[in-house]
Amino acid sequence: MNDQDAWGQALAAARISYTRLPPGTAAELDELIECIMRLKQNLVELVMSAGSLEICRICGGDCCRYGKYHVSVLDIMVYLKVGTPPVIPDFSSHPACPYSDISGCTMAPRYRPMTCVIFNCQLVEDRLTSAQLDTMRSYEHELRTAITRAGHISGLRLDRALLLSCS
Repeated sequence: MNDQDAWGQALAAARISYTRLPPGTAAELDELIECIMRLKQNLVELVMSAGSLEICRICGGDCCRYGKYHVSVLDIMVYLKVGTPPVIPDFSSHPACPYSDISGCTMAPRYRPMTCVIFNCQLVEDRLTSAQLDTMRSYEHELRTAITRAGHISGLRLDRALLLSCS
């Protein structure tokens, strides 16, 4: 099975898992998804305020290489909850991240995988104030806690890489 086939199969499995959640569980998970989306947006905005866009533009996104396993089952459930079509990966772009193109990440910040919103290279981190670093750590802790809680609520491995979830 190639990556595109695995992607399609995993998307279908995630969709089935999400639609089969009991109503109370689904409502609780949807509430957590809103929190997760907000935390991801906050993390990206925080590093953008420190100049990450310019740093990443000059660098070309070396940290984004080899990202095909970063999208999790929960990341796809975010798209399902919102009713937006999921990102369309380009697996032929290896080693570049299949979820990016020449202009950068094709996912809005609130849809990005946890790995992508919590990792910052040293150049970006050096531009953050100590207060910003503290805020970033707090957001990251909240995000990790919310993702863990989502898994407990649903009874599913929502943090598992989507491409590995169908194997």
